[in-house]
Amino acid sequence: MSKKGTTTFIIQRASAVLLMPLAAWLMFSLIVYVGAGYEAARGWIANWVNGLLFGAFIIIGAWHARIGMAEIITDYIHSWLKDILLFVNWLVALCAIVAVAWSVYNISFAG
Repeated sequence: MSKKGTTTFIIQRASAVLLMPLAAWLMFSLIVYVGAGYEAARGWIANWVNGLLFGAFIIIGAWHARIGMAEIITDYIHSWLKDILLFVNWLVALCAIVAVAWSVYNISFAG
């Protein structure tokens, strides 16, 4: 018998716990920069600490969303469409993670 369900449950709860302080940090940061222009926002994300935290927020959030959507797909889709939707779910999460990692790297570290 596989323990995949237990592992998925633990990872989803752990990602939710990690997202809580990151969401509070992001909300505070956004409130501070309300009304600031593009350059101020770019300067904020160009700070390597802010870039890493923002990247972590989006990456963990994408992974958390992938797990949640996979559970919904598994529970409610019982046809050949299930495998396709699970693949698309993985693909969307992977594309989001790669895009955010690349963007944060380019803004915060490369230039």
